[in-house]
Amino acid sequence: MNTSPPLDTTPPWCLARLPFAARLTLACFLVSVGIGYCSALVQLHFQHASPGELLPTPKDAVRTFHGPIASSEPQSRLEMLITADESLPWNGSGQMSAAFTTRSEGWKADIRQLARTLSASRRGEPSPEELEKAETLLRQKRLGERDALVAWIRAGADKSEYEADAFCLPPERDNAPLTEEFVEQQNGQRTIKIRSILETRCVRCHQEGGDDANASNYKLDTYENLSKYLKVEKSGPAMSLEKLAQTTHVHLLAFSMLYMLTGLLLSLTRYPGWLKIPLAITPLFVQVLDIACWWLARLPGDLGVRFAEAIPLTGAIVAVGLLLHIVLTLFDLFDRWGKLFLLLLFVGAGFGASLAYTQVIHPYLQAEARLDHELRKE
Repeated sequence: MNTSPPLDTTPPWCLARLPFAARLTLACFLVSVGIGYCSALVQLHFQHASPGELLPTPKDAVRTFHGPIASSEPQSRLEMLITADESLPWNGSGQMSAAFTTRSEGWKADIRQLARTLSASRRGEPSPEELEKAETLLRQKRLGERDALVAWIRAGADKSEYEADAFCLPPERDNAPLTEEFVEQQNGQRTIKIRSILETRCVRCHQEGGDDANASNYKLDTYENLSKYLKVEKSGPAMSLEKLAQTTHVHLLAFSMLYMLTGLLLSLTRYPGWLKIPLAITPLFVQVLDIACWWLARLPGDLGVRFAEAIPLTGAIVAVGLLLHIVLTLFDLFDRWGKLFLLLLFVGAGFGASLAYTQVIHPYLQAEARLDHELRKE
């Protein structure tokens, strides 16, 4: 009778043969990668998701990488942003139209002041009806500013008119409501202070040391800085070529290194080749497809829209692939007691995530959607 212990068939290159300290270090690395990827998803929400949405939807991807579908003619980036719907995210891929209204400096105070001016008695606090009337009138004037700026852009965005701070409105907009401080009469003509409008509504953030640290990276304080965003983009994308190229190289370099490391670790596990080989390369391969869709989404028409709509799907496949890298590798690193500890850890993490969603994340998304609705009403 053979009483010798069974032979250890584990290949010498497997992770399971590493010293415990090395395996524990790799486990901490994989857990850190998972937490870091979750933080990247949080950033993705703030950067591209519509208010109230946890992550960007196909519609958000179309807006970000293809551009407004409703746009019937090519637009410059500045025109695209200041005419976009105010319900879109407040960033360079969504909208800046609220800079003239709800996100302008002193918006509510200006409504109150105008309501007092319109009030017959001019005493006491304005009534809700007076505030509503004042808001409607103020919005008309602010949108008149925006439309005047759009008219200047479509007329060629002449540098001399910018420097002179005087632009003659086209006849069809000559009687449009406008904020009085930006209107002048020169030689019997009604001129608009284009540079002053830009400085009041845009430059206060888009300058060195401006009100918004991120916006200060996209300066609009001189005509030379402004001119970059006055060029018509024929494909109509919401993301500029400059930003798209920057985002592409960051993802291809940084994330490729990350997916290579996690995929390499998975390839050194004891799982069968038919499982680990396709899983190890999936995030790397699909990431290339994902980024290819970013660029192909710039194609005009429905073809570009279809590529843009595919981006959330390719991104989800990459995320699931990375999750499998982490989970499968972690369970292969340890024996049954280690596996039991990991199982309890994942159950606890799942419970914590569920609690965080119901108590924090979901209420936050609801509040975000309500705030967006109120801002649009204003």
